[in-house]
Amino acid sequence: MNIKWLIGIGILIGVACAGASVYQMNMNMALLSIIGVFTLTNAMRAQAFKDQNLLKEARWMNMIALCFLVLFFIVFVVTVIL
Repeated sequence: MNIKWLIGIGILIGVACAGASVYQMNMNMALLSIIGVFTLTNAMRAQAFKDQNLLKEARWMNMIALCFLVLFFIVFVVTVIL
């Protein structure tokens, strides 16, 4: 399966989880889901830039996705584990 399809499915699942979390008034899990969606969308944009041979922009998007990934794990530890 294509990596873009997998990231797209992950984005849909993250958006659905964020919507369900907001509906249930669980804002910590909604924040975690939204950060996960931001991570996946930036990774998808980085791949699109790389496919267009825009390597500088792809590197920038990868760094932004990495920052959101670190933030995701920090929020995960604070919300779920602690």
